[in-house]
Amino acid sequence: MPTRPVIFISAVSGELRSARQLVANTLTFLGYEPEWQDIFGMEEGDLRAMLRRRIDASKGVLQMVGECYGAEPPSIDQQFGRVSYTQYEALYAASKGKRVWYLFLETDFRGDPHEQEDGEKRKLQAAYRERLKADAHLYHPLSNKEGLEASVLKLRDDLTRLRRGARRWAAFVAVLLVLIVGLSIWLLQGQRHATEEQRHASEEQRQVNEQLQAKVDKLLLLQGVDTYAEVQNKVRQEQPKEKPGEIEERTYEELGKRLGLDAKTLKERLPLFAQELKKSPNATTYERANAAYLAKDYNEAERLALAAADEAKGAVPPKLAEALKAFELAAWSAENRIQYADALDRLREAEKLTDRARDPLDWAHVQFEIAYALYVGGNYREAEPILREVLKERERSLGPEHPDSLRTRNNLAAALNDQGKYREAETEYRAVLAVEERILGPEHADTLATRNNLANLLEDQGKYAEAETEYRAVLALEEKVLGPEHPDTLALRDNLANVLDEQGEHAEAQTEYRAVLAAEERVLGPEHPDTLKTRNNLAGALDEQGKHAEAETEFRAVLALREKVLGPEHPDTLRTHNNLGNTLDEQGKHGEAETVYRAVLTLREKVLGPEHPDTLRTRNDLATTLDEQGRHAEAETEFRAVLALREKILGPEHPDTLATRGNFAVVLVHQGKYAEAETEYRTVLALREKVLGPEHADTLLTCFNLALCLGAEKKTQQAIAFAQRAADGAVRSFGPEHPYTKRFEQLCRALRGK
Repeated sequence: MPTRPVIFISAVSGELRSARQLVANTLTFLGYEPEWQDIFGMEEGDLRAMLRRRIDASKGVLQMVGECYGAEPPSIDQQFGRVSYTQYEALYAASKGKRVWYLFLETDFRGDPHEQEDGEKRKLQAAYRERLKADAHLYHPLSNKEGLEASVLKLRDDLTRLRRGARRWAAFVAVLLVLIVGLSIWLLQGQRHATEEQRHASEEQRQVNEQLQAKVDKLLLLQGVDTYAEVQNKVRQEQPKEKPGEIEERTYEELGKRLGLDAKTLKERLPLFAQELKKSPNATTYERANAAYLAKDYNEAERLALAAADEAKGAVPPKLAEALKAFELAAWSAENRIQYADALDRLREAEKLTDRARDPLDWAHVQFEIAYALYVGGNYREAEPILREVLKERERSLGPEHPDSLRTRNNLAAALNDQGKYREAETEYRAVLAVEERILGPEHADTLATRNNLANLLEDQGKYAEAETEYRAVLALEEKVLGPEHPDTLALRDNLANVLDEQGEHAEAQTEYRAVLAAEERVLGPEHPDTLKTRNNLAGALDEQGKHAEAETEFRAVLALREKVLGPEHPDTLRTHNNLGNTLDEQGKHGEAETVYRAVLTLREKVLGPEHPDTLRTRNDLATTLDEQGRHAEAETEFRAVLALREKILGPEHPDTLATRGNFAVVLVHQGKYAEAETEYRTVLALREKVLGPEHADTLLTCFNLALCLGAEKKTQQAIAFAQRAADGAVRSFGPEHPYTKRFEQLCRALRGK
């Protein structure tokens, strides 16, 4: 076993064998033990386990990043995706908290003669180089071997920090050897003295080890603070509809894997370390910005990130990669403040630092961030074409099965889904799912997340039975892989309860909600955002069962807690506030409901903007309660305004647009404008048949409303035909006992005079 600290040298042998030997010689001169892959052979089979053992035993990895991709493992790596052995060496070392130094060999660096790799491998390596340039804290661009040797020598101070522990250990071993010799000569006379010396040396070594461990812990925590925002944003983008609690849990799990630390311990220690770092005079502006972000001080994080961006742009020469990262951090901070316009402004600044022709992957990365900011801001139609361009670039550069390509397709599917383009969205989700099942396996977290998204989409399409089947299948796998009380498993049970509620199985849905709620209160606590989400959904189920007073009490309790935990302007708080207005309206408390809607509308216009889908949803609800108070002219004016905005923002065929158009027809009926209302209903019916299908609940409800309108016009036979169609469809879709079925059949009997 070498007494000198081991540095693992990572490089593609065919291209950089002689350069690697030069680095090894330099490291040996500095007092280190170099190791690399050639030392222990190229046996057939999977070398990753062997690499892990060697890297675990090293103090750090020094990687020379050339133009070649090199050999790759026989299967896609579950943690890192498709990577070569050389890429794996550095990625694994970083994930275990090892120090990694990257030496970037420019295109004019003269390596060893080697065979040209195919186009696909060249693209994969080019993508790897660009990612490292954007993400690595320390890298050295080099164009010749003299610069390579000088660069390794410049790392001497950095390497010395790793060396100290080994030097002291060697000194300790030397002391022990001297003691052993002394004991053999002075066995009787020197026994007590030697024992005391040994104890003293052991105590000294223990203190050295403790100090060294403290330094390692500090470095890991610093790395954790610096990467927390990046990891959290990646998690958010993978599943755009996840709630804050779910995102935080997954962020710490992913961060724990990268750092080789327990996620629970990390969650306890990292915020405390961030508070210290935020005040440290020795920390850089960017480090303090990351610390403020982790501490959820998003205003300060954004201010510091913008200052760090200015510092990087003003450097000589400008540090554009660092400026880009700082602008991104500023954007993420703005998103967490629910200031999507500010987030877009920061990302547009980052966009100016990229060029699609020069660096397509860098460009695609920033464009993806822009698309995501548009998506969370409700601008689904604007996000879609940007995501399509990003997908085109990533598939060209990285291949269609790369994790970044799949993540882009997932987000594209979400944008299509929220525009009501369900068939296109379903095609995308199923394509992503097929690749993930083949490459990652059916039980991988990403595969399960995509299946959950597909189930959500089926539910949105009104395919409740299919959605339920899918939810139950995914739930069985998550309980097996994650356990029955994991937050992801409980979130999925919440989704299952939703679809049961949609099918009119309110009692079963309520039972499921209460079971999930009990588990979340026990596991996460009564004020955790996930717990409050389930409680909000339970209140909705009570409302659907006609238990409006009980639902009102529950909504008020959830609202108070969300205002306390998330703040009065958080989207989730406003959602519960709006739900309270709905249940007041259901109880005939229209004046109270109007007051609630107007308060929510003011906040949503302030926080989300006047054209956000959630803002328009509140305006639609406000118009409905005005109509129910007999203020039909006011309601008609409001519905016309909302309809124009929804057609502009969401498109004329979006389900929300069609819902407003249906509501507009209702207010026309209430004013006796039957002919105009009939025209609106027929238009809505044709579009709902096209978008949602002939037996979707909303389609059948339109048939019912059209039948009522035709009955008022004395067009009895036509009215009976549409009422019967609604009743027959409800029996097939929901069963004979569903409230819709009974309501539609009652209208049929009334129209026939029975």
